Amino acid sequence: MKKSTTGLLLGSALVVGLAGCATPNTSPSSDRPWYQQPVTCGIAGSLIGGGIGFATSGSSDEEEGAATGAVAGAAIGAMLCADRSPAPVAEPEPMPAPEPVPEFEPVTLSSEVNFAFDSSELLPQAEMTLDEVARRLREHTDVRIRIEGHTDSRGSDQYNQSLSERRANSVRSYLASQGVAGNRMIAVGYGEQRPVASNQTDEGRALNRRVEIDRQ
Repeated sequence: MKKSTTGLLLGSALVVGLAGCATPNTSPSSDRPWYQQPVTCGIAGSLIGGGIGFATSGSSDEEEGAATGAVAGAAIGAMLCADRSPAPVAEPEPMPAPEPVPEFEPVTLSSEVNFAFDSSELLPQAEMTLDEVARRLREHTDVRIRIEGHTDSRGSDQYNQSLSERRANSVRSYLASQGVAGNRMIAVGYGEQRPVASNQTDEGRALNRRVEIDRQ
C-alpha cells in the first residue's frame, strides 16, 4: 500500500477518534467518558503515533516506523486522556457537642442530720453533701451563693440568731476548704425568724433547724 494511502487511512482513524471526544458517555457502568477510558486512549494514541511514524519513515521501513510510532502514541494517548480531575476531599467529621453542665440547684441541710445537737460542727453526712455542692460550684464558676442559717423557736432569740450564724459560717468555711472562692459566698443567720413549718411539733421544729444554700 502506498504511503499516502496508508497515511490517509490513519488520518481518518485519527479524525474518528477525536470526534468521539465530543460524544457523551452512554455507558452506565463507568463514571468516566468512554473516550477517557485507558483502552480507548491507547488505541487513539496508537493511531496517532502510527500515522506519524509511517509518514516520517522511508519507503523501506514503513512498517517498522508505523509500529514504533504506534507504541509511542499509545503511551502518549494514555497520558493525554488520563483523568486529571482533583481527588475528592473528605468532609471533616463533626465534632461531638459537649454535654451541658447541669444547673446549680438550691440545697437544704437539715440540722437533724448535718449538725450535732446545739452545735455548729458539721457531721460526716453534711460533709458528703457539701462535697457535691463544692463540685458543682467549681463547674459553675459564675455562680455566687447565699448560705442561710435557721433555727426553731426554742431558746432565746439572741441565742438562736448566734447559732444560725455559726452554722452558716461553718458551711461557708467547709466549701472554701474544698476550693470555692470566699468572695463567691455570703453567710447570714436568720435565727428563728423564717420558719418553714410549725414550731409546735417535733417534726416541724426539725424542719426549721436548717441551712439553705441558694444562688445570690
